[in-house]
Amino acid sequence: MENLSQPVETIAIPVTIPVKAYLGDHHVSDRVVLPAVEALRILAETLPATEGADPRRQEEAIFSHLLTVDVATREIPAIHELTHYADGRCRSRLVTIVSGRQASWKRRVEHASVVFLPECGGEKAEEGMGGTLLPGPGDAATPLPGGADEPPEPVFTIPDQRLYDELVPFGPAYRNVVGDLRLAAGGAWAEVSGGNYPEAVGSLGSPFPFDAALHAACAWGQRYRGIVAFPVGFDRREIACPTRAGETYRCRVVPLSDAGVALCFDILIACGDGRPAEVIRGVVMRDISGGRRKPPSWVREGGEA
Repeated sequence: MENLSQPVETIAIPVTIPVKAYLGDHHVSDRVVLPAVEALRILAETLPATEGADPRRQEEAIFSHLLTVDVATREIPAIHELTHYADGRCRSRLVTIVSGRQASWKRRVEHASVVFLPECGGEKAEEGMGGTLLPGPGDAATPLPGGADEPPEPVFTIPDQRLYDELVPFGPAYRNVVGDLRLAAGGAWAEVSGGNYPEAVGSLGSPFPFDAALHAACAWGQRYRGIVAFPVGFDRREIACPTRAGETYRCRVVPLSDAGVALCFDILIACGDGRPAEVIRGVVMRDISGGRRKPPSWVREGGEA
């Protein structure tokens, strides 16, 4: 019997990453870096249609190495390494080649990878704000109590200006939590924007709502775990209604059990009428600074506001 989990073939697709002006607002430790959501967009949009995979159904994402962006350049050469499996899945990897002086050596660096699932037979997100996250293989669905509505417990409120001035210090293009971010032990609630850059919108929708949801998760980790955490992967993502520039969405971040080093969340992004736009299961975040970045005392639980 054929082993459907075995790779059939791997191909290398040259891709060019355009350095758009808004990318300059996404910086970490004084370096401009490619956001994880942009890496996913690039892989989705360079996935050959002949592969029969659905870029809106994703699994096993890993963000392994930051890709530094030189904003003085117009484009970044890269490679989309694509492995096709017998069961219809496609593993996509975003890779760059780093060379030494006078090309004395070359090194392959993998920045992101994700599995795109086959087009047919996928589960769909349940309708309504009280719906559930999609079940992964062998998993029961994880409920989102109250959907993306207000938390039923006392909250710690952070105005968006203070969030981005002190906790997630990105530039204007990536300040897409709108209004107050509400934190409680049971999660985070926020309104998130599709951004003001229509040129950023692709086949997955706008990258900004998912990115802003990660900012909410980062703030939750700073308050309740004392960690400044960055996304390093997720288990599963399904895009039911691609987000759009200029629109506002409701976001709910649900913390899952963690060991204190890596944080884990489920995320729901919902349209204004209650329809799920995106559901992301098992988002893993951790401190990638080696402990150099610390939350300010005012955000820590029990600290001064």
